[in-house]
Amino acid sequence: MSDPVAVVRAYFDAVAAGDPSAVGALFAPDAELHNAAGTLRGAEAITRMYEGGLRPGAMKPSPGPLVVDGERVAVEIDLNADGKLMKLGDFFTIREGKIHCLAIYSLNPVNPKFFDAAEENS
Repeated sequence: MSDPVAVVRAYFDAVAAGDPSAVGALFAPDAELHNAAGTLRGAEAITRMYEGGLRPGAMKPSPGPLVVDGERVAVEIDLNADGKLMKLGDFFTIREGKIHCLAIYSLNPVNPKFFDAAEENS
């Protein structure tokens, strides 16, 4: 899967399914994930974060239209996380079919720590 749109859709499908292994498999080995809790480096650290809090039914992302510019994809998301509604902005960089960078911005003033493992910064 090398199409950036297909990779981003696969990411949201895996998050909605509560499948941390499938989410982690979409990231490049040297990927970075930036969110309000900090920066995670490497697919292993990112996968651990998702393993720490992603479970079936816990997260229901509703992505809006994707804005695509080559390898970059931006999307506004309405996220239901355990019954709490929030609005996020996700910015992906996709290269060779893998997520190389994902920056997640919260548009709501909420606890920036989505998962217990988010503080693990490899």
